Amino acid sequence: MNSSLKPACEPARAGLGITILVLLAGLLTLLYGSLAALSFRFAPDVPVTERPILAALGILAAAFVAYILAIIVALQTKADRVLLVIIIAASILFRVVSVYSWPILEIDIYRYLWDGNVVAQGVSPYRYSPEQVLQATSHRNIPDDLKRLVQLRKDSSINTILTRVHYAHLPTIYPPVSQAAFAAVAYLTPTRAGVFERIMLMKLPFVVFDLTTLVIISTLLRLSRKHIGWSASYGWCPLVVKEIANTGHLDSLAVFLTVLALFFAVRLLRNFTSVGRSRIHTLLSAVLLALAVGAKFYPVVLAPMVAALWMKAIGWRWASAATLTFVMITTAVLWPMIPWKAQPSSTDCEVINAKAESVFPAVPSDTMTTPQDPSRGLTAFLGHWEINDFLFMLVIENLKPTMDGAPEYRPWFSIVPHCWRAELVAATSRWFLLDPSRTPFLLARLITVVCFLAILTGLLHRVRLSEQPADWLQVAFLLLAWFWLLSPTQNPWYWTWAIPLVMFARSKAWLAIGGLAMVYYLRFWLMNQFPNQHVLSTPYTGAMFFDFVVTWFEYAPWFVWLMLETAWSRPLHREDDRSSQFSILPERKDLFS
Repeated sequence: MNSSLKPACEPARAGLGITILVLLAGLLTLLYGSLAALSFRFAPDVPVTERPILAALGILAAAFVAYILAIIVALQTKADRVLLVIIIAASILFRVVSVYSWPILEIDIYRYLWDGNVVAQGVSPYRYSPEQVLQATSHRNIPDDLKRLVQLRKDSSINTILTRVHYAHLPTIYPPVSQAAFAAVAYLTPTRAGVFERIMLMKLPFVVFDLTTLVIISTLLRLSRKHIGWSASYGWCPLVVKEIANTGHLDSLAVFLTVLALFFAVRLLRNFTSVGRSRIHTLLSAVLLALAVGAKFYPVVLAPMVAALWMKAIGWRWASAATLTFVMITTAVLWPMIPWKAQPSSTDCEVINAKAESVFPAVPSDTMTTPQDPSRGLTAFLGHWEINDFLFMLVIENLKPTMDGAPEYRPWFSIVPHCWRAELVAATSRWFLLDPSRTPFLLARLITVVCFLAILTGLLHRVRLSEQPADWLQVAFLLLAWFWLLSPTQNPWYWTWAIPLVMFARSKAWLAIGGLAMVYYLRFWLMNQFPNQHVLSTPYTGAMFFDFVVTWFEYAPWFVWLMLETAWSRPLHREDDRSSQFSILPERKDLFS
């Protein structure tokens, strides 16, 4: 083709890309609107067997396909302000049509609402469990703070919220920074607001944090000289829209603080700021990361990487000062959760296996009005909770004694001989004075933590000499991603921690997790349809079938894909630092670089 025709072709190609993106945005708006309309069939008064779970999953699957197409088109479109405006405007629209809805298959927001009202009464949410408040109405001599909580039940909406709190036997597990957000919503909520209105008001700040994260991501892309079209990987992601705008998960607060902390941290590289501003940005990143840990604990896994970045960029003195600042602020914000004095113990009641659908026994009546250990909820979560996992499941199911479980609880992939695992569990229990029933979980925890520390060490060693923001952000993504993959609780909304940085992964496979994670909701359908029946001639009922069969289809092919792509990938290259953020037109071969 004559080279003189190229300037005329480029605007046409850009215009076509914009047109396709607008059409995809319209399609996604219809899909998210349909999901919001469908959500009213997931209202609490609708029987669980009548909820259209498969229809919701079908809508989310279609939205995910449109989302992947949108990313490809955005990366083939000229990276100018028009593209960024379309991505952000559509992201806002998706959330607007999704927020007016009932949470689909998740009820964590009721705990947020209850905690907010507890804090608004001047009572620590770690002091009493919701069940204690429900049962304390029959007690005449109760502590004054518990009496204030009992008075909340006079409000019919708050009483309804209290009865819907999940795992009501436990005090809250959410850290104080999140509690501050809950309390702020409670203070601003009209006293006559109904349950649905309270849910809407609780969602709104999390949607605002979510959209602010998108703005920070666009700035990170400019700082890293990556195509602005990558903003769609977060802003248009069905998982993010569903888990924040529909379900109202608080994770967007921690994600916002974490991404902002990383922004200030990577600005220290390559002389983006003056010496004076570098010190300010160092302290800002330390404070923000500490607040992020105070909102949800997961950002603590990024602390070693951020400390290494500080050390490289500004030297050990200011890095040490920033590290000390991080430790002090983290300790301060988590102080209310720390059991400084002995509390009545209920650890004998705290045995839960989410896969077996067991629940916490009721609190003994003689301790019904006694304040709880403030760390009890968190301890139960860290020490017992397991759901939707794969790697952790492979480890723990080969540590549990096989002779103790019924056939429907024996996974087909449990291959370690019973005598070996029994000996290991018995020896570990003796050495560390552990309850033998808890030892397999704790051993699996130890093994996966060691694996994560090995990954952390390898990533920090690989990036130690780099001055490229994209390289450090890639390490941050991989730390969050592998932390999730090795966790016993792979809730789909936990993957929103990593999605803001997925564009730095340099692998197509990681994008697929945003869709695969939502397969988790198929578990609810299987539980409802096959509560006691075996599925497809297997020995497993609905929940066990998902855990021991479906998760293999969910994760095993993905791990094969990731390994093959890693083995066949060419050496990583750096993007041209001289290129302008708003003039990059990527080659087709570099779409996922």
